[in-house]
Amino acid sequence: MLSEILAHLQAELPKPAWAGVEIAEDIDVLAARAGLVEHGTAIIMPWRERAKPQDLMSGGFRQQVEAQFAVGIVVRQYDQLMGADRAIVFDALKKDIEAALAGHILPGTASPCELIGGEASPVTTGVSIYVQTWATTRFLTGA
Repeated sequence: MLSEILAHLQAELPKPAWAGVEIAEDIDVLAARAGLVEHGTAIIMPWRERAKPQDLMSGGFRQQVEAQFAVGIVVRQYDQLMGADRAIVFDALKKDIEAALAGHILPGTASPCELIGGEASPVTTGVSIYVQTWATTRFLTGA
């Protein structure tokens, strides 16, 4: 699923506002990369999966899984102590992510992407990241 998100965001995010899109393995890698990449880089990361009980009782197997992923938006801008300018930049960039993902059905998934929440965090002096959590569903099938 991450490769589909990567390809979709690479195609949809407007240039030159966005420097690129990368994939990180986990939150530690995401935080480390955020301090190294260019301003306007999106970093995708798998988050969590929650499975519902499988619903076929008379043969076969079908189980719905909510798959969550995170998209971090890196802003590298040196401004006043409170970071107000970075917060304003987050606002503009997150609109691009939301326009690209909200309601989009990724290949191999069963429902549109929906926003779960978001949060900003400083990374290092002049660098912050705004991370949004998104969810979609997929199905496990078997014998």
